[in-house]
Amino acid sequence: MGKIKPPARDAYAGMEEYGSGSAGIGGTIKDDPRDFMVAEITEDGKVLSFGGDAPGDMSPGAYTHFTLVKENWDTMRALKEIGQRLGVSRDRFQFAGTKDKRAVTAQRVSAYKIPIERLRAVKIKDIVLKDFTYADENLGLGSLKGNRFSIKVRSVSPNAKELIEATSAQLASGFPNYYGHQRFGDVRPITHEVGKRMLEGDFEGAVMTYLGKSFDGEEPGTKALRESLASTRDYQSALNQFPINLGYEKSLLNHLIQNPGDWQGALRTFPRSLQKMFIHAYQSHVFNRALSECIRRKLSVETLPLVGLDVEADDISAKVLEADGIKREDFKVAGMGELASKGERRDAYAVAEDFTYSLEGDVATFGFSLGKGSYATVLLREYMKD
Repeated sequence: MGKIKPPARDAYAGMEEYGSGSAGIGGTIKDDPRDFMVAEITEDGKVLSFGGDAPGDMSPGAYTHFTLVKENWDTMRALKEIGQRLGVSRDRFQFAGTKDKRAVTAQRVSAYKIPIERLRAVKIKDIVLKDFTYADENLGLGSLKGNRFSIKVRSVSPNAKELIEATSAQLASGFPNYYGHQRFGDVRPITHEVGKRMLEGDFEGAVMTYLGKSFDGEEPGTKALRESLASTRDYQSALNQFPINLGYEKSLLNHLIQNPGDWQGALRTFPRSLQKMFIHAYQSHVFNRALSECIRRKLSVETLPLVGLDVEADDISAKVLEADGIKREDFKVAGMGELASKGERRDAYAVAEDFTYSLEGDVATFGFSLGKGSYATVLLREYMKD
């Protein structure tokens, strides 16, 4: 049997290799949001629940913490909608980690100076706010231990049991800790491209990549609107025609109409967390490509750098950056220095804890826990190979 080649979509995200060599079970995930359940594991090891309500400390505090349960909502868009219902900025909300959109997820959120009574009164379809408590500190990215998953894979191959067992044996010591597609955009994977343009100081290119670059997976009407904007640069027409769900795009367009040529100002209409995410997405893309090269060369590595101002590149990451024309000092993000990234190191491999699976007909249900920053879809791609 020859080496299994990942699909082009994986390679585009820098996931150019598999960590296992067995054939895949095939199948599909996220046919229904309820097929993909994600519950955050708090720093003290508690797995959040999807139902019920468990109020906490009612002593006054500057922050209100609560569990956000959502179905088929992007985390940032959900918080933006909650903020709009309350008449407050989305920046008043912080969270420990982003969660998948096409899924049912439970995660902790902190809100600055918003009373429990106001939050409890928010009613939005497929969104529930519960488990309220006051606190003196807010949450920040990484303020979690990990996530617990229950995922159904539909239409798997008839010999799925044999293949799952074989893959599990090969991944006993860990699976490649790639950043998954969510890091780059599930439907339109462009966040790392936007970040690269920002590092190059090409803020116009960053804005136009976000606004105008289209992908085949996107809704045809929206895809056509992006292509037209890229060609005509008619911002007013695009503002009038872009659908209401493209709120970030509309903010960019409105700023450019009122402030022609202010590309950095346009990018600053994004929440600061999203601005930083573009830079982090590029660092993630470099990490994925470097890890792929390590796997190809059968190199034993425990960690790899997310190169930044305080973290040097190793030989492999340096070659990736050189191919992109990016230097370490570029992570100062000249012109938008508030987004400068220090970098860090990341485990090259991750281990799935409490791993289980069951088969019913052609549906495989996987259960497992992953540490923060690791992706369930990256583990599943090893089993599915599709």
